[in-house]
Amino acid sequence: MNTSSPENWLRRAGLWAGAASILTIGLIGYGSWVRVSGSGLGCPDWPLCEGVVVPDLEGATGIEFGHRLFAGVTMLAAVVASWCAIRGRTADRQATRLIIGALAAILVQAVLGGITVLTHLHGMVRLAHLTFSMLTLALLTAGALRALNVPGVELPSVKRTRALMVAGALVVLLGGTIVGRSLSASCPTLPFCDGSVGAEALGLHMLHRIAASLLAIDICFAAWQVWSRGGTRPAILLSLSAVVIVTAQGAVGVLSKSIGLYPELRVLHLTLAALLLWVLVINFSLALKYRSG
Repeated sequence: MNTSSPENWLRRAGLWAGAASILTIGLIGYGSWVRVSGSGLGCPDWPLCEGVVVPDLEGATGIEFGHRLFAGVTMLAAVVASWCAIRGRTADRQATRLIIGALAAILVQAVLGGITVLTHLHGMVRLAHLTFSMLTLALLTAGALRALNVPGVELPSVKRTRALMVAGALVVLLGGTIVGRSLSASCPTLPFCDGSVGAEALGLHMLHRIAASLLAIDICFAAWQVWSRGGTRPAILLSLSAVVIVTAQGAVGVLSKSIGLYPELRVLHLTLAALLLWVLVINFSLALKYRSG
């Protein structure tokens, strides 16, 4: 067996990209913990932390520095994946482009993380940071599946899975916009905002709630279609996973409004959002693989 063949290098790239995608989900959740714990300026400078490479790891500084270390490990995994993909590029150039694109996205994400600190946690920079985090996750996932040559699934269709993936990303970014505009606590009532909120808060919160509700309904309906039309076991498992995650995410969102915006609930809400997007990207990638043969 030729372990240096392009196919074997590409498989290694897929394994590293898959590991990096899982790390990215953890990194997104960790980033949320940094935000809700008020540790965003635990390292007030960048790329150093308090003017040194390794600061005293206490309190907010320890939390923020831990996030930087986590990001470094994730980036290293993406670098190794890209290097392996380049070595195996003749086996599948599209997989190589996806994985290298993920590395480019994570580098931009790292720079945006530094700009976030230097701009003292500017809301729109934080939103851009989240956007590139989700883009990194999507590219790593798609690249890993293609590099590993995971078999495609017939149901749901490419059109349906693409719509669900895009809708999922938009819901996440709407939530990120609410956070970036410091409006998280401005609409504490359910299902509608009371009359005391401003127009911007009212519009963003209601749009987020309506979009999230429609997404959840569509995910459940798509799962029912897969089941009723005799979808394969992987297709059924993927669809049911999306149903479980979107249900849990919705429950956490409702709970946080009902009992208060506890930090743990806010971290869990964003982590579940990243996990849901991960599953939706997997579903779209495998549907695309089935159509292309």
